[in-house]
Amino acid sequence: MKIARFLWEGRPHWGVVEGDDLRDFPDGPFTGHQPGNVLCRLSDAKLLAPIDPYANKVPAMAANYGEKAGRDGPGIFMKQPGTVIGPHEAIIYPRSCIRVVHEAEVGIVIGRQARHIGVEDALDFVLGYTCVNDVSAMAMKTNDVGRGMSLRWKHFDTFCPMGPYIVTDLDGDSLGIACRVNGETVLEGSTSDMLWGVAEVVSWVSEVMTLYPGDIIPSGCPGALPFEVGDTVEVEVEGIGTLSNPVVADS
Repeated sequence: MKIARFLWEGRPHWGVVEGDDLRDFPDGPFTGHQPGNVLCRLSDAKLLAPIDPYANKVPAMAANYGEKAGRDGPGIFMKQPGTVIGPHEAIIYPRSCIRVVHEAEVGIVIGRQARHIGVEDALDFVLGYTCVNDVSAMAMKTNDVGRGMSLRWKHFDTFCPMGPYIVTDLDGDSLGIACRVNGETVLEGSTSDMLWGVAEVVSWVSEVMTLYPGDIIPSGCPGALPFEVGDTVEVEVEGIGTLSNPVVADS
């Protein structure tokens, strides 16, 4: 199933994509109810990020590719609500930043409330997956001298594009990831290279915080490269689609 959150007649809706039709999900995709009638055409609607960032949270994974280096799990950090934008919305390149990078990731969408979930049961709490670009201002990562690692580098407004869809019935541990800048592929990877797979990630986060239907966990990126004002950054995940966002200057 391909699920979209979209703007139609001035209101946000949830729906199921069937060709160019959007079938209404009046109670959202997290209730177990079936979608209703066709509401509008996909081509006539504006796609939104598949999350309400002021009702749900984004606990993101750090260092889930590469080397474990003795760790028992990935790092966890939060993306503040203002970071979330949808397909085709602009990433604002902050005026205080000198090196901003894209981080193409698979977002794990939680479908049921989860707390202290074992790895063996964790996939039962996953609704599906979406594309995420965990944008980061790399030069600010460690430049707050005497205060440890800076949080600023992850939290600028527009630094977490998501979408275009949530897709169910995928193997989250075997999804190809690609990132393109101005149409040129600059990074490729696969979730099969994650140090901790989807079930381990969901279980790990649920030990720290209660996960609610609609929360999205960016699962980590296989690499990061810089982009500039005027670029268009695309994140493509196998089986989901392409998340595209232009980059504009700060005002």
